[in-house]
Amino acid sequence: MNSRSCPGLVLLLSLLVQIFPAVSANAQNLPRTESGMPDLQGIWMVGNSAFANIEDHGARYGLPAGLGVVEGGALPYRPEALVQRDANFASRAVSDPYNRCFFPGVPRIMYLDFPFQIFQTDENVAITFEWNQVFRLIYTNGEPALYDGIESWMGNSRGRWEGDELIVTVKDFNDRSWLDSSGNFHSTAMQLTERYRMLDADTIEYEVTVEDPEVFTRPWVMRMNLHRQTDRERLLEYQCQAELSELNGDFERDERTWYPAPPQPGIAAFDADAVLDLPLPEPTGEIRRLPDGTPDISGYFSARSGGANYGLEKKVGGGGAPPTQGVIIDPPEVILPYQDWARVEADDRYLPHRGYDDPTAHCFVAGVPRSHYVPSPFHILQVDGFVVVLHERMSWRHIDMNRSQHLVDNIRLWMGDSIGHWEGDTLVVRSSNFNGKTWLNEAGDVLTHAQSVVETFTPVSDTEIIYRATVSDPLAYTRPWTIEMPFIRADDDELLEVACLEDNNDLQHLRDVRDEYRAAQAQEN
Repeated sequence: MNSRSCPGLVLLLSLLVQIFPAVSANAQNLPRTESGMPDLQGIWMVGNSAFANIEDHGARYGLPAGLGVVEGGALPYRPEALVQRDANFASRAVSDPYNRCFFPGVPRIMYLDFPFQIFQTDENVAITFEWNQVFRLIYTNGEPALYDGIESWMGNSRGRWEGDELIVTVKDFNDRSWLDSSGNFHSTAMQLTERYRMLDADTIEYEVTVEDPEVFTRPWVMRMNLHRQTDRERLLEYQCQAELSELNGDFERDERTWYPAPPQPGIAAFDADAVLDLPLPEPTGEIRRLPDGTPDISGYFSARSGGANYGLEKKVGGGGAPPTQGVIIDPPEVILPYQDWARVEADDRYLPHRGYDDPTAHCFVAGVPRSHYVPSPFHILQVDGFVVVLHERMSWRHIDMNRSQHLVDNIRLWMGDSIGHWEGDTLVVRSSNFNGKTWLNEAGDVLTHAQSVVETFTPVSDTEIIYRATVSDPLAYTRPWTIEMPFIRADDDELLEVACLEDNNDLQHLRDVRDEYRAAQAQEN
C-alpha cells in the first residue's frame, strides 16, 4: 500500500508533522527546575465556578452559573448517594463544612475562589492557600507514607514525576468534606489521582480521577486549567473563622492591642536589630549545605521550647499551669520588660476567665514568634527566593528572600510580613505588619500592633538550629527583648494534620467560665 492508494494516511501523516513539532517546542519552552522538571512554582488560581458546582449548573443564591468540569457530564452516583447529594444541597447553608470554615478537603481546595502558591523541591511540592492558611505537603521523594490509614480532611499526598507530568495519589480521607458548594460529596473510601501538566509558562492543566465505590458506580474524571496570577506579588490572608468570629462578636476587639488604634504620642520605635548584637551560637558539628554553599535548613523540626507556650519567663508552675524553664536571654534580668499597663493585662489574662480570649483557643493562627513554640512540629522548605515554614497546627509563613520593602502599613496580618536574607550561615528575618490580635502564649504575655520581630536561624550542626527572636513593641514594653531555643531536625518523621477548629471541644467550656465570671461581676455591681 502506498500513499496514493490511501489518502487518509497522507492526511494523518500531515497532521502528525504539524502536531509533534508544536508539542516538542512547547515542552522545550516550559520553565524548568535545575533538575529538569517543569517548574510549577508561582501563584495560581482557577478561572471557573467549580467551587459552586463541579457539574453544569444554573445560578442559585450564592452560587454563580457555570459549565461543569466533569468529563462526560453528570456524576455517576449510586441511587442512594444521589438522594444524599440532593439532601445536602437543600441544607447547604448550614450543612456545608466550608460555610463553617472547616477544611475544604482535596480536590475542592484546588478550585476555591482564592489563589494559592506552589513551591517545589526535589523532595516535596508544597501548596499554600490564601484561604485560612491551609497547606498541602506532597512528598515526591519516593518514600512510602509513614502514617497510613489516618483519616484526615486534606488526605495523604504522595507524588511522582512521569516525564513532564506530576502524578499525585491522595488517600486516607474522612467523609466530612464536600466536593463543592452544591452538596456533591464522597466517603472515606475516596482515592484521588491528580495530574499536573504544564501547558505553557502560565497554564497548568489539573486533572483528577476520583475513585469512590461507596458513592459512585465507577471512577470519574474532572479537568480544569490553573492560571498563573501575574498581577499578585504575594499571598495575603483570609482567616475564615477569625473573620466570622469578629463579625458575630465571639472574638472581641481589644482597643489597646489591635490595629488600627489611636496614635500614642511620645512612643518611639525601638532598635529591633538588637538580636544581631548578641554573639552568634557556636557550631557544634558539620552543617548541611545546598550546592551553592548556603546552609540547608530544610526538613521536619520540633522546638525544645521549655514550655514557652505556657510562659516565656521561668515559672515553677502550679494551679494547673505547668512549669516553664524560661527562654528569655535578654534583658539580663530574664524577665519581660513590661510597660505597667501591659504587666497588669498579662496578669489578668493568666486568670481562668480569660482563657477564652486566647486566640489559639479559637484555633486561630498563633502568630510570630509563637507559631514556632506551640507544641507542634513544622516543616521548612528552601526554594529560590523563599524560605517556607509549614506548621502542623495548620498555618504557613512565606519568608521572602527577594523583597526589601514591607507591605503598606494598613495591610495587617496574623503572621506578619516576613523578609529574609543570609548573613554568613545565619538566616536573618525581619517581620512587621502584624494585626495585634495574637498572644505570646497561654499565660497571656502581651503583643500589640506595634510589634516588629527580628529572628535569626543559625544551624549549629546537622540536626540543630538555634532560633532567636527579638521582639520590639514600644506600646507594651520599655525595651526590646530576645528569646532563644533550639530546633531539632528529624529526618524520619512527617507532618500530620491538626484540624483544630473541626474538633475543638474545649472552647465552649472556656466561654462558660468567662460568662459565669462576667455574670458574677455584673451581679456585684
